[in-house]
Amino acid sequence: MPHVSDPLVIRGQRIRNRIAMLPMVAFSFRGEGGNYYGEQHVAHYAAAAEGGAGLIILQSTSVAGVGRDQGMWTPGSQAALRRIAAAIRAQGATGMMQLSAAWNDERSPDAWSGAEIAVLQEELRLAAIRACELGFHGVEYHFAHGFTLCRFLDADRNRRTDAYGGAPENRIRLLTEILPDIRRNTPATFIVSARMGEFTPTSADGVGLARLLERAGADLLNVSFGMRMPEGPVPEGFAFSPVTHSAAVIKRNVGIPVIGLYGIRTAEQAALLVEQDHADLVGVGRAMLADPRFPRHVLYGEPVNACLGCKRCSWFTDHTKCPARKAAQA
Repeated sequence: MPHVSDPLVIRGQRIRNRIAMLPMVAFSFRGEGGNYYGEQHVAHYAAAAEGGAGLIILQSTSVAGVGRDQGMWTPGSQAALRRIAAAIRAQGATGMMQLSAAWNDERSPDAWSGAEIAVLQEELRLAAIRACELGFHGVEYHFAHGFTLCRFLDADRNRRTDAYGGAPENRIRLLTEILPDIRRNTPATFIVSARMGEFTPTSADGVGLARLLERAGADLLNVSFGMRMPEGPVPEGFAFSPVTHSAAVIKRNVGIPVIGLYGIRTAEQAALLVEQDHADLVGVGRAMLADPRFPRHVLYGEPVNACLGCKRCSWFTDHTKCPARKAAQA
C-alpha cells in the first residue's frame, strides 16, 4: 500500500509526497495597485511550499480577460503569479493553477450562445498556456461546486441539444476540444486536471464522465462535489465523509490519480486515506490555512496545529481571525 510520504509521478512530473493543498480562496487578501494577486498571495503560497506540501493548487482563478490582460490577469497579477510559481518550485513542490469560468454567471448552459461558448473555450485554452508560461506545472479546470463548468457537466442542468449538451461526450466538450492545442503548446510534463463531483446527477453519470475525461487525456481528477454535496450514507467501516467517499468511488473506476478530500484535519486522517487506497493524494484545505506546515508535521510525526473546524471558517471573511492561527502565535 502507498504511504502519504511516497512520491507520485504524473506525466513525468514527480510530486514529492501525497499531500495536496486544495484551492482555497483567501477572500480578504488584496493585491497592490488594483491587481487581484499581490504580496499576500505570494507569501501565502511560499509558506505552503516551505511547509512541505507535495502539490499546491492555486485558488480558483477566473479565465475571463486573460487574452486582454484584464480581470485576474492584469500585468501586476501575472507578475505576482510568476513569483508564486517560482516560490513553489524553489521549495521543491509542484504548483498548479485552478481555472474557473464565469463565477457570477448564473445562467443555465441552455442560455449560452455558440459565440459565447467559443469565447469561453478560447479563454480556457489560453489561460492554461499562460499558466505554463508563468511557471506552473499544470492547471485544474473547475467542473465542480455548481459553477458554470459544473452546470455544463451535469445532465440535469445541461439540456442543450447541440454539440455541447446531451451525451456525456458533449457535456465535457468544453475541455476535450481544447486539450489537444494545450498539449501542443505546453511541455510533455504539463499536468491537466479536472475538479468534479461523483453525482452529475447520479453516481453512474459521474463515473462515466470520469472515464471519458481519462480517455480524453486528463491526467488527474480532484473529486469534490457537483451541484450539491452528497449526503451518504457511506459503507460500514469507511472512516471519512460522503464527499471523500466520492473520490474512492471514482478511483475504483479510473486508472489516473485521484485526489480525495473533505474534513482532513489530522495526521491520522491524511495517512489513512492514502494507506487504505481510497485516494492517490490527500487534499488538505482548512488544515493548511490553520497551519501551512501541516504537511511537515504529518510527514515527520510532529504535533499538528489543528484546524478547529469552525462552523464558518474565518478565512472566508478575514484570515487574521483564524483561531487556530491566533493560538499558534500566542
